[in-house]
Amino acid sequence: MNMPTSRIGFWAAIIATVFGLAYIVALLATLTGALVGPWATFYQLAPSIVLAWSYMVLMACVLDAAPSERKIWATIGFGFALMYSVMNSIVYFTELTVVIPRVLRNEAESVSVLLFEPGAFLFAVNGLAYGFMSMAALFAAPVFARLGPEARVRWAMLAHGVIGPFIVGAVVWPPLTYIGALWIVTFPVMGILLAVLFRRAKAR
Repeated sequence: MNMPTSRIGFWAAIIATVFGLAYIVALLATLTGALVGPWATFYQLAPSIVLAWSYMVLMACVLDAAPSERKIWATIGFGFALMYSVMNSIVYFTELTVVIPRVLRNEAESVSVLLFEPGAFLFAVNGLAYGFMSMAALFAAPVFARLGPEARVRWAMLAHGVIGPFIVGAVVWPPLTYIGALWIVTFPVMGILLAVLFRRAKAR
């Protein structure tokens, strides 16, 4: 692994993990009632848009670092990550710049079709995008060896990947949310392990 890839991969993993945790904190605060109304949506989506961008960069680094005989898996994974990043960038930018300002001005009816709530259009797009995020991890997992330090990354990416169908399925059958919610564990673990792996490569 070359120095630019290890350095960028490390920082992309750190940024993705930090902003992923920021989203988790905001989500938990919303569920407990500490955050309500449009500001609850704002504090969930503001870090999520940075997460989408940094995750795409992280998967690009995984692709660049992949051995040639396993690069196809990383390429497929990057493709899913790119779709996730583009879709959620559209969702979050729309919510942050169009929907939330209108709601704060008591003009929610003018953007009712774009409200970020279960059963709404952009909520469904968001669910599909997060399914793509998990699929990116699932397909990129074979890039990493079955033994040694890479094995932990491999299993963390597999664990994050297998919850993808449940995240997408929760859009049409909400009880699956309880399984999809494992994201709040699998993603930080995967991010931290990738950061450690890139850090070790950078040190070497």
